[in-house]
Amino acid sequence: MKRQAAKQEENGFSRVPCGLSVANCLGSERIQSFCSIAGWMHEMLDRMLEGMLVLNLDLSIEIANRAAAQIFGYRPDELVGQSLTSLLQTPEQFAIPSLHFPPRPAKSLIFGTGRHESLGRRKNGEVFPIELSVSQSIVEKQSTLTILIRDLTEKRVLEQSLFDAETRERLRIGQDIHDSLCQMLIGIHYQAELLQTKLSARSLPESALASRIGELVREASDCARALAQGLMPLAISPAQLPQALGELARKTREHSQTACRFALVGQPSIPDSATALQLYLIAQESIHNAIRHGKPDQIEILLGEGAGSLYLRIADDGGGMDAKAASGSGLGLRSMRYRARMIGGVIGFESKPKEGMIVLCTVPSGARAKEKKKRDRRK
Repeated sequence: MKRQAAKQEENGFSRVPCGLSVANCLGSERIQSFCSIAGWMHEMLDRMLEGMLVLNLDLSIEIANRAAAQIFGYRPDELVGQSLTSLLQTPEQFAIPSLHFPPRPAKSLIFGTGRHESLGRRKNGEVFPIELSVSQSIVEKQSTLTILIRDLTEKRVLEQSLFDAETRERLRIGQDIHDSLCQMLIGIHYQAELLQTKLSARSLPESALASRIGELVREASDCARALAQGLMPLAISPAQLPQALGELARKTREHSQTACRFALVGQPSIPDSATALQLYLIAQESIHNAIRHGKPDQIEILLGEGAGSLYLRIADDGGGMDAKAASGSGLGLRSMRYRARMIGGVIGFESKPKEGMIVLCTVPSGARAKEKKKRDRRK
């Protein structure tokens, strides 16, 4: 009978339903085995330490495990059916004005397979850093996205602590060089000048050697002072950041043939001095890269706030770069990514050849941070 049914299928005839149940066809033991596997997988998902979401290609959530729900402050059943965009804080969710560059069309949220850093948004509105590991698979001829989610808040706090310790040590070394080594070299320089004066008074040929020693000691003193200044970081308070960016734009205009402008959008709330300093250094590195590689005519620096996020945007009309180079591992790009991570933010680079480049860094705003501290005190 089976051979006859198979032959009918080969000849294009459909199989007639036999009326038997699944249990009759597969056997009760196999059905029980399938149920056990499904239960085991459900238990495994709920016991995972990392959050996991399974999405359709339209980014709606089909499956959410317990860890993912806890990360975002929801119950698992509340996440099912939501769009991934409702859980992320992305630049596409708020309008960033531009003074001199025409607005580019908004891009839909697309994550390729691999690891990505972004900002998540909890149910209570808190913005926090996350890592997304995205993979794509085919299930029943339909594409699905599986995303593993890690909350990076604690990691960023530890990284910031290490960075602060490194900064304090650099400050100590720079201060020691300035207060001790530089002063000793200055003293030696004066002694060499005195020796050269006495030797010249006696018309001794060694006076030229004493003069040369004094010059070398002075050069060593200048090098030591420059080294000390390099080790001692800039100090920029949140209130000083707009003024510092404006001054950076002015110096850029003076030292290059590029029209560089700064604009403050609204009254952004900057969390702390560390955030202010890193944003300034990101702007400085972006301008340096643009002038060195893109040769732009105009550069625009914007500092503002939208949807609970502080943003710094640097745009230019230079030569730009291809997508592969913009996502590459150049020293300047790596440096900016590192600085963004240090302040709990994310940074993106949008560029095309001959279309300029946009650097956009987003950070949880100071207002959100203050609200979180108040909630923590109440708890």
